[in-house]
Amino acid sequence: MENQRQGENKKIKIILIVVVACIVLIGAGVGAWMYLGGTKEEEPQQADPIEAQAAYETMQEEVVTDNDDPMYREIDFDALKERNPDVYAWIWIPGTNIDYPILQSTVEADDYYLNTTIDGQYGLPGSIYTEKYNSQYFTDPVTVVYGHELKDGTMFSELHKYEDKAFFDQYPYIYIYQPGLALKYQIFAAVSFDDRYILGSYNFMDTNDFQKYLDELLNSINGNVNRDVYVAQETTILTLSTCISAYPDQRWLVNGAVVDFYQPEAAQAEGTQADDAQTEETQGE
Repeated sequence: MENQRQGENKKIKIILIVVVACIVLIGAGVGAWMYLGGTKEEEPQQADPIEAQAAYETMQEEVVTDNDDPMYREIDFDALKERNPDVYAWIWIPGTNIDYPILQSTVEADDYYLNTTIDGQYGLPGSIYTEKYNSQYFTDPVTVVYGHELKDGTMFSELHKYEDKAFFDQYPYIYIYQPGLALKYQIFAAVSFDDRYILGSYNFMDTNDFQKYLDELLNSINGNVNRDVYVAQETTILTLSTCISAYPDQRWLVNGAVVDFYQPEAAQAEGTQADDAQTEETQGE
């Protein structure tokens, strides 16, 4: 009798071991499936530079409405933000093909958009972007905007046109557009610079550090400078930064100072006030 009980207990133990083993194997299989494909975040799609640039050009046609006066150029930011909510501005430089959205991620690494397109594809041509260190309102003493220099001449490649003095003199303006705002910058320095991290190398809120950066730009021996442009800490500087393919340890910087701005809503409000005043004057007569 005792032997029979021991045999039954042994069978039960064997059955329990088999059941537990099956549960462990099933659990491991489910875990592997979840990791490898079930719930694992998908890798970003690899960008094709030609297709990505074509997409940018199509987007330009869809969202940009030109005007004889560049300050009145219109950008459909609603459409852009539907495409990617990280779009917060648009840059255009007459005389070049630089006509792109500007992006800034508040959650990803600062250089995320260096190699990520507006559609989230990884690789070249990337995007034009700023870092979280800079305000999205272009009110910092110095705002640095980054973009690639590419063999096909897109993104920030044509900043190198400012190496030519005649071009530097002929096309002196950069335009930044935001919802309800247009900013006009006059270029005062297009120069080669070392590859130091600009935003980490100076405290631009400090007058002396700001002046040090300005002096280094104005005193560069490699590039073009217009000393007639008024530049001060309160005017704010826009620094456009790209690579110099022949010199990997240097950067090509095109720098502008704000010389004009336009706020369509403010202009509309002023027009309404003027109309109201004229109406009151007419009624008074």
